[in-house]
Formats: sequence, C-alpha cells, structure tokens
Amino acid sequence: MTGVDPRLFPNRVRYAALLTVNVYVFMGNMYSSGLATGFESLGIYFRISDAQLAPLVTYSVLSMGLANLVWMPLALCFGKRPVVLFSMAMFLGGIIWSAVAKDYNSLLASRVFASFGYGAIESLGPSILADIFFERNYSSAMAVYAAFLSGGSQIGPVIAGYLIQARGWRWFFYLCAIIAAVNLVSTIFLLPETIHESEEEPQTIDDNEKDAHNHIEAVPSRSQAGDRAKMDYGEYWRGLFTFGLTKEAKEKGLLRHFAYLFVLPFPLLLFPGILIASLMYGVMLGGIVAISTLAPNIFSPPPYLFTSADLGLFTLGSFVGIVVAWPIAGPMTDLLSRWMRKRNNGVHKPEHRLPALIIPFFICPVGLIVFGYTVAQQQHYIRPAVGSAICAAGLTLVPSVMLSYVVDAYPRVAGEALVLVNTSKNVVAFGLAKGAYTWMEEQGLDKMFYEFAGIQWAVLALALPLYFAGPWLRSRTQKIF
Repeated sequence: MTGVDPRLFPNRVRYAALLTVNVYVFMGNMYSSGLATGFESLGIYFRISDAQLAPLVTYSVLSMGLANLVWMPLALCFGKRPVVLFSMAMFLGGIIWSAVAKDYNSLLASRVFASFGYGAIESLGPSILADIFFERNYSSAMAVYAAFLSGGSQIGPVIAGYLIQARGWRWFFYLCAIIAAVNLVSTIFLLPETIHESEEEPQTIDDNEKDAHNHIEAVPSRSQAGDRAKMDYGEYWRGLFTFGLTKEAKEKGLLRHFAYLFVLPFPLLLFPGILIASLMYGVMLGGIVAISTLAPNIFSPPPYLFTSADLGLFTLGSFVGIVVAWPIAGPMTDLLSRWMRKRNNGVHKPEHRLPALIIPFFICPVGLIVFGYTVAQQQHYIRPAVGSAICAAGLTLVPSVMLSYVVDAYPRVAGEALVLVNTSKNVVAFGLAKGAYTWMEEQGLDKMFYEFAGIQWAVLALALPLYFAGPWLRSRTQKIF
C-alpha cells in the first residue's frame, strides 16, 4: 500500500493510471456488446435464432455486475492493483476461450467467465479515480471514464461489425485478445497501488454545526497541499512489484475481513441515495442493452437488410450522442456544484450535483420514444439512429452525476456503495434486456419503447425528492456505518 496520498502523484502518473483503467473499461464493453453485430453469422454457425443468441449479451451484463461483489472485497484485502491485474488476466483468458469455442454452450460459458473478470473494473475503476483525483476534479475524471465505458459499447460494435463481416466472428475475439494483452502489460507498469495507508493518524475536523450531515469538502487546495509530491521513481518501481495484505486485513484477519466486506454492501441497498443511483444507472444501461440486443432482429430482415458491418455502423449514431454529451457531463456537474456551494456560504452538499440530471430527464427517454416509433413505422434508419444517440447520451450524463453523488454522500463506504451500484444496475439492465424479445412480441415494438421511456422518466424523477430530502436521509443513515 502507498504511504503517499495518490492525489499528490505527478500528473503523468495519475493520467497514465486513468488511461489504463479507461482502456480496460473500453475493451470490456466492446467485448460484451460487439458480438451482437455477428448474430447472423453465429446463428448460421450454431443453427439457432437471434432470441437464443441474446443470452450471449444479457448474461455477460449480469456476470459483470455480480463480479463486483467479489472483486471489491478482495481489493480491500490485497490491494487494488493486484486485483486489477488478476482480473485482467482472467478477462484475457476468457477472450481466448471465446475465440476457440466449438459450441454455443462453450461460447456462453466463456463470455460469462471473461465478463466476470472484467467486472472488477466496474467498481474498482471509479474507486481508483476517487483515490487519485480531488473532489473538484472527480466528476470530470468520471466523465472521461463514462465516455470510454460508453464508447466501448458504441464504437466496439462498429469494429466488430466490419471485422466479423470480413473475417468471421472468431476474428473479433482475436482482436479483443490482442488489445487486452497489450493493456495487461501496460497496466503492470503504469498503474500504481492507490490505497493510501498513512502511518499518521487521520486529522479530524471539529464539527460545531448542528447539521452534522452537511458534507464540507475537506480536501487540500493546491495552496494548502503545496506542490505535487516529488516522485521517488526507485521507490515507485519497487512498489509496483510489492504485494501484501492491507492494514485492516492484517489486523482483523483475512477471512474475517473478507467476509465482513462481502456482506457489507447489502445493507446499503436500504440507503435511498444508493438505491436511486442503482435504478437510474440500470434503466439507462437497460435501454442501450435492449436496443443492441434487438437490433439484429429489427434491422437484419427487410426492409433494412443490414449486414454485420451495417449493424456496427448503426451504433455509431449512439456514439455521437455520447460525444455531444461528454463536454457537458462532468464539467457541468463540477461547475454547478461549485456555484451552488458558493450560494450556500461555501458549504458543499452532495445534493448540489443532482440538478445536473435535468438534462437527461428531458432528453434520454425521448430517445427511446423516437427509436421505437420510427422503427415501428419502418422509417429511414437515420431516424432510429438519432433516437438511439439521444438515449445513449444518458450513459455519460447519468453516471457522471450519480456515481459522483454516491462517493460524495457516503465517503466512508464509497467503495462498498460503488460495488452495490454497479451490481444492481447490471441486474436491473439484465432484467429489462432479457425480457426484451418477449416484451416486444407481447406489446409491439413501439409500445414497448414507450413503456421503457416511462420507466426512465419515473426513475429520473426520483432525483427531485432526493435533492430536498437527501441531507435528512443521510443524517438518519450515517450512524449505521
């Protein structure tokens, strides 16, 4: 574990760590979602329908979420760096297994295995960024993270579509394996341990205010902290290859501490802020997963007659939505938070981040409506692509707000809260996407997406009561942990 606050590392070290994490996030989502463009090739090879192939995507999403319950406790016992490296090796092994799979069950098992490995970064990624960036920059870092996460889901299928059409579906996995292997090697040298265990006792802040739940930003400014810590590269390189148990794991015992950390996230589901964050993220992700899962069934038959490459290009429209949303996601949340803090006599509250959700509230569900209506009317593919792009913007806008809110509102259990959010949102997305084919058959394509939009509106509207009741709710729940 590091004795230097990772937030004081030189910028080149912190940005290199940010890059390795983001490449991993991009690759995991590319691997998970890109295969949908090859459903036609897979259907011919395995002689099964698109509906039977859908679990290759939906169960991958579920595996990513459930993995968080295991990886985060391990990281808090052994350190985040070794767990990320081990999970990367597992992810790479699963990709290689996918590339050589001989039957459908083997391919499904390999994707569940690989996605379980990748799932480590779903919660460790935001946690690592919280370790190396101050609060005033965290939302911007999270916006970059969310852009890579969303980009993997949108650019990945473009790459997969062309590659599958040109060389076959196995070549998609070959490419993923090559990039994952390079990322693993680079991470060995560029990602330091970010758990900070100082030998000094933490400095406490005397809180004389009655509103103990108000979260006052207690991080040093540049003038308070001085210059960035001078890097001792000899010590830095030795630290990269030094592994051991965390201080708490040593004091409490490895198995006991792991069991405690494994169980700890579950009661957090009773915290309204964490539950709402999970639901918001889940319904945003669920919309994108549903579109990508249904796309082969919608666009491959007449009148669209999309090939694998065409299906991949269709997702590029979603990426445009992500690119447009990115500049206003993290920076807007940070600026709005600082502006509201000034209006609140310099006292920062996590709820100052929530007003930024007004943008996804007004645009993201509309994207689902546009997609459902235009496809049901068999309009030109550009129009459903626009709807998909509007919907995809939510994958940048909502996480940059809600993950920052969770870390800010529950700093003492931020890691466990992120575990729960990432697990729950994948379970929610899995449930919504898994029933997509049945839902579409029973309700019709247009009505299905209208109902989906209604679900998104209802969940996003929960930000309003959370904004006003959040401080009171945190004061009631902070005594639990």
